[in-house]
Amino acid sequence: MNIQNLNQEELQQLQTLLNKMNPNQSIEKDIDPVDKMVDDIIDNFNFDKVQITMDYLGWKWVGERVTTKMLVEEARRLLKGAAESRLGQFKNEHWEQGIIHGTGGFQAQAWCNEGKTKITGLDLKFVLTEWDEGIED
Repeated sequence: MNIQNLNQEELQQLQTLLNKMNPNQSIEKDIDPVDKMVDDIIDNFNFDKVQITMDYLGWKWVGERVTTKMLVEEARRLLKGAAESRLGQFKNEHWEQGIIHGTGGFQAQAWCNEGKTKITGLDLKFVLTEWDEGIED
């Protein structure tokens, strides 16, 4: 078979058959890299530990006891928001600078490539306290 002699419809049929033979390959192509990074963070972050800490400290969100489900939803929202802001609202910032979205103890940070066309890294932290100082020239 010479694929150069196939028309567009025949090429699509061939691609469909090849995808059926190796389904994992076509699935991987359809997954957004940012969504994959977010899913990996959500799967590996210790939300139970955060929830236990918040309970112990009596830390609430809008007067409510915080559940693990709430933590996961907020973390996902912050991670996606940081990624969108890095390539959108803060696209003019230096490319090596991470953009942070945070609330309720969470800090989600996103970095992009030099061309500012794709997200290259995401980070999620739960911060209890932080201190920073600087001296201006």
